[in-house]
Amino acid sequence: MTLPVTETAAPPAAPPAPARPAPLPSRIVDTFFEPGKVFAQLREGPAPWIGPVLVCAALLVLLTVLRPLFITDDQVIDFALQKVQEMGARQLPTRDQMAGQLMIQTVLGTVFGIGWMFLRVWIVGLILLAVYSLLLGGRNDVRPYAAVASHAFLVGALGYLLVSALQYATGRLDLTLDATLLVPGLDPKGVPAAVLRAVTPWSVWTACLLALGGAVINRRKGWMGVAAFLLSMQLGLALVFSLVAQLAMGRAGG
Repeated sequence: MTLPVTETAAPPAAPPAPARPAPLPSRIVDTFFEPGKVFAQLREGPAPWIGPVLVCAALLVLLTVLRPLFITDDQVIDFALQKVQEMGARQLPTRDQMAGQLMIQTVLGTVFGIGWMFLRVWIVGLILLAVYSLLLGGRNDVRPYAAVASHAFLVGALGYLLVSALQYATGRLDLTLDATLLVPGLDPKGVPAAVLRAVTPWSVWTACLLALGGAVINRRKGWMGVAAFLLSMQLGLALVFSLVAQLAMGRAGG
């Protein structure tokens, strides 16, 4: 008599560990040419975000250090006085006052600029979280969205590098590459000009990358609607800030 053989069920296979993201240099290059590949690496696992921020901060410091080689302090002071005058200030500071404050303002501006680079990653990450999680029912972990934002801001860093190079080459600190170039004769002090300055190739590109990154994180195909929403939000904020600035200028002039 043979005894029945009992078969034991095989233990369930452990889920595969998420693939480690590519090295930072590879992710930087792929952000411009294969962004979907980069964002897919941020979907699971650690979702690194600090590397691109450090690259943007290093670029800011480098261009700040190199500025005196191309743009003199006198040119910076003239540009600053022009901006203060455009804001409607009744009494302009003297050139000596501006020269004494230039170094301090440069250092403080660089420090605050670096701090903003870290802060904006999480602000935009929370915006993407709100859009994709609360509105579209997607993932509710903010870290992958922050990682998407940090990589998308590399596009803005490229734009900053290009515009700074053109300013340094021409000696014109007022040189920009935005939508105001499409409307010759537009009043530079008006609200429409302030709103159009927010529309640059880099801002549109960045909004598209943010929307695409959120879609990849949530395995969605459509992302253009979110990109349009992000661009509309950007223009809305630019409109609000320009109206507040106009109000402040009116009070200063009065």
